[in-house]
Amino acid sequence: MRFVSAKGITVLIVFGLLASSAMGETLNLDQCIELALKKRANVIVARGRAKVAGAEKMQAFGQFLPNIDADYTRSKGDQYDIQSPFDTTESQEFGPDKSLSISGSVDIVNVSTWFNFFSAGANKSASYLASIDSEQELIFSVKIAYYDYLRAVQNEETNEQAVERSKEQLKLVDSRYELGSAAYSDVLGQRVQYGNDRLEHLRAQNNVTTTKAVLSYTIGLDPNQDAEFETVEDAREYEGTMEEAINFGLDHEPGLLAATQDVRTSKHDLNSALADYIPKLSFFGRYTDFTGTEAFPIVFERSFKQKTFGFQVTYNIFDGFGRQRNVTQAKVNRNNAMAEYSDARNLVMQQIKTAYLDIHNQKEAVSVAQESVAAAEENMKIVQERYNLGAATILDLLTAQEDLKRAQVSLINSKFDLNLSIARLENAMGKP
Repeated sequence: MRFVSAKGITVLIVFGLLASSAMGETLNLDQCIELALKKRANVIVARGRAKVAGAEKMQAFGQFLPNIDADYTRSKGDQYDIQSPFDTTESQEFGPDKSLSISGSVDIVNVSTWFNFFSAGANKSASYLASIDSEQELIFSVKIAYYDYLRAVQNEETNEQAVERSKEQLKLVDSRYELGSAAYSDVLGQRVQYGNDRLEHLRAQNNVTTTKAVLSYTIGLDPNQDAEFETVEDAREYEGTMEEAINFGLDHEPGLLAATQDVRTSKHDLNSALADYIPKLSFFGRYTDFTGTEAFPIVFERSFKQKTFGFQVTYNIFDGFGRQRNVTQAKVNRNNAMAEYSDARNLVMQQIKTAYLDIHNQKEAVSVAQESVAAAEENMKIVQERYNLGAATILDLLTAQEDLKRAQVSLINSKFDLNLSIARLENAMGKP
């Protein structure tokens, strides 16, 4: 027992080290997606529904197979015979009686069974596609959370640079004030700028913590755990045309394909409801083997074997308008499914067009933001030199600092907005 306990402790230690190593790993986007697909409840639930739909299809197939029942009984007791109210009651023991019965039946003509099977098959496909759609929506959510975190990290770095820049500027203004070449108002103005930059930096740091917690939750991790994520920007591109994107989406978007299967399911359900007006023909058989006793008038052994075979035709002449109600409901379900498919198809095309055009807008925004950063950096240099020479005021310097930071933040946002637009297009097309 000591050996086993020591071995168990060793195994626990090894697994603990592996777990801590996994937690210490820096996760990239693909690893985040992989974790989310394993841990998030909505994906697990959707996969479970697909499994249930598969079992329902198997059950529908079972309706074509014979129903077989077996029954075995064994009994023993007393039997009483009362001739009249004035006679004494007599009893005789009987048994043990043994009876084995095997019966079965199978439908030969039952049209609704076929349509139920087709409906179950379409529903299985729809459930599987719905699980894929759930996975892709989760992947898109992970991308949004991941890019928001990267955006926050880069914004924090930009604000940190702004704080350092303000700090250096404050030193410069202080030295100029001590030399008498700058007014005290310049010192106060730069101190205010330095304080504002530190406040913005603090907000940026808090935003990093918040977006990191959101990302951890999105991939199924405890937000309180100290998970680490890669902060390298993953540049995205899409080179296809809008028409190619739309055609791909119509052929591959899992939500739209699931809606197609829902239409098939509703049509088969309608045919199944209409088939209830058709008579059903079935074949049945029964075999019984009995061995036992009879108690009156004398005790004697009795046994027999019985075989029964036959055909049965069933037709529901009137069921209180139940079939009519089922047909009406099936028609409504079919019409609803067709309308929902039409809406889903239009929505896919609209989302693809919107995302595709937004990509081109964001590309232009990135280009403009890059030029703005270059212009702001150059302007900062010029204003700095002019201020050092006394040709510019402290207000000009503060404005140049703020313009540079604003341009840098705008560039960061533009780059990640472009990534999100591409991710949005891929999601609308049905690409993971």
